[in-house]
Amino acid sequence: MYRLTDEAIEQSIEKLLKDKPEELSTCIDAIYHDVDGYKEAEEFHRRHMTPSCGIITVFDTQKIIDILTPILTRIHNKTVIEIGAGVGLLACGMAKIAKQVYAIESDPAWSWAFTKVLYEIKPPNLTFIFGKAESMIGILKVDIAIIVTRSGHKEMQAIAKQLASEVIDAYE
Repeated sequence: MYRLTDEAIEQSIEKLLKDKPEELSTCIDAIYHDVDGYKEAEEFHRRHMTPSCGIITVFDTQKIIDILTPILTRIHNKTVIEIGAGVGLLACGMAKIAKQVYAIESDPAWSWAFTKVLYEIKPPNLTFIFGKAESMIGILKVDIAIIVTRSGHKEMQAIAKQLASEVIDAYE
């Protein structure tokens, strides 16, 4: 059985992020500022039919630990897809444990927030997909789908069931 203590997870994530949380926080704050009330962003989500709350829910080490700890053994050496990946922090953490991780995010605002950090820390077994999760149905078939989104939550649950044999919902 695969076991990793909370302390080992925290050390692993801290090492992964190094000094990046402050830099990432600055990027996220800038996005919130720039996108708030931005009509083009609202039009984008209408046009693409991608509901978005515009909120990053995983943005610090403790949140990653809280989500990872109860699912470690379930994702160990599995192919995992994260729906609602945001800036990708949880995906980076899962890539330390899983065989392969696909991170899907529909909101392009988050695609650049983590770019500089990803150049330094993105593991090779992590693939980012910016677009609609449902566009991967029939293309990707993974062991486990993880939902970490508050945007279009029920719809994402239905899509996750079509992508994976097991679904883990971080909010249930």
